[in-house]
Amino acid sequence: DRIGYMPQRFGLYQDLTVEENIDFFMNVFGIHGTERKARKALYLGFSNLLPFTDRLAGKLSGGMKQKLGLACVLVHEPTLLILDEPTAGVDPVSRQEFWNILGRMREKGMTILVSTAYLDEGERCDRLGLMHRARLLAQGDPETIRGAAPDLEEAVIARIQAVDQELVHDAFQH
Repeated sequence: DRIGYMPQRFGLYQDLTVEENIDFFMNVFGIHGTERKARKALYLGFSNLLPFTDRLAGKLSGGMKQKLGLACVLVHEPTLLILDEPTAGVDPVSRQEFWNILGRMREKGMTILVSTAYLDEGERCDRLGLMHRARLLAQGDPETIRGAAPDLEEAVIARIQAVDQELVHDAFQH
């Protein structure tokens, strides 16, 4: 009940409407009555999906599908939200809207764990863990990981290239 998870791939029912999908998740979590009505208005409202409640989920754009997925994951108001590359393949405007929603959830005290390959998204996080080839290469706030590099992307590329060079060097030493 305390954890919400949203996979990278759209995991909702394509043949149900926006409203039917969110109703399904509220049924799963036993949300009824006035609380149900309030949460539906809140989560469809801040994700800008209220005008689309009758649209089939399969007919939504990629960004709208991701926002619907997030709204459905949030209906039970978890304290920990785990997102697996939530904005992969999403247009820039929808990415911004998605991160605005996450910012509001964070302000309310939710802990959010995100995996992403978009380093501009990493800049928005409090703490980062840089993984490459199943190894944790660095962890800390974005400024710490960025170090003297001009931006996070250059810092990450340099660190990954250094690790790959070590692997190549080690391979030829054996």
